[in-house]
Amino acid sequence: MNAAIKCNYRSTMTDCPAHAVHMAVNRAEISGRRYGVFSCGEGKFRVRRVKGRPQSALEIITPSWSYDKAYREEVA
Repeated sequence: MNAAIKCNYRSTMTDCPAHAVHMAVNRAEISGRRYGVFSCGEGKFRVRRVKGRPQSALEIITPSWSYDKAYREEVA
């Protein structure tokens, strides 16, 4: 990671949009859920899980697999 990027991993806030997208992609692929990148102030970005279609999301990352679909197939 670039030393100029200020990132708080626990709160998923960063000052670099590319790093925010990278964090969202990683989390989406691990969990199988959708994650979004949101603006939270001037030059700050936050990554969090999304449900539905939030209007405030700058970008929504969809994983290559779905946790819900995998769970339904396992139960059936």
